[in-house]
Amino acid sequence: MKAIILAGGQSQRFGTPKAFAEIEGETFYKRIIDVLKATNIFNEIIISTNDTLASKFDHDHVIVDQARHKNKGPLAGIYSVMAEYPEETSFFVVSVDTPMITQKAISHLYQFMIEHLIDDQLNIAGFKEGDRTYPTIAFYNRNVLEQIETVLQSDDLSIKHLYQLVNTEWLDVNTIEAPKYWYKNINSQEDLDTLKAQIVNN
Repeated sequence: MKAIILAGGQSQRFGTPKAFAEIEGETFYKRIIDVLKATNIFNEIIISTNDTLASKFDHDHVIVDQARHKNKGPLAGIYSVMAEYPEETSFFVVSVDTPMITQKAISHLYQFMIEHLIDDQLNIAGFKEGDRTYPTIAFYNRNVLEQIETVLQSDDLSIKHLYQLVNTEWLDVNTIEAPKYWYKNINSQEDLDTLKAQIVNN
């Protein structure tokens, strides 16, 4: 199984590429790589990014979105990596702006995915908080590739559009015993400052 770190966003609100922001002395992307390796679930970790940032990562496996899907958001990144690895059946997807993701959370979601895979003919297993889903902390089966292509060719590029076409199951974030910030997206410098304060006070 392979893991995909989505790191191709424009980071307009943050001001600089979020992948290279630091928390506790480590860049977001390297911190996530370390956590993914620690799970012992994945045989390869791939960074999905744009052609501007690709050379800046200190990592062996970096894939740029296919030209025909350039600037089409996270689904373009997922699609482009899946297309590169036709032999792989499942992928874990995490956004680079979720730097506090934990090994425990990934492992719990993996077990949740396995439990629902056959009986529910599951395509996507991710986390939710109330009615809000977190599509960039989720396992994706490669059998959604055709549906992703459909979405990428439409006027609605949202992941919610994809949900309408496939089977999904969601694990509540509160089932993970960890500080609440483990699943939070860092979208601005203020978010990062808040996170740093929460870590100190935890």
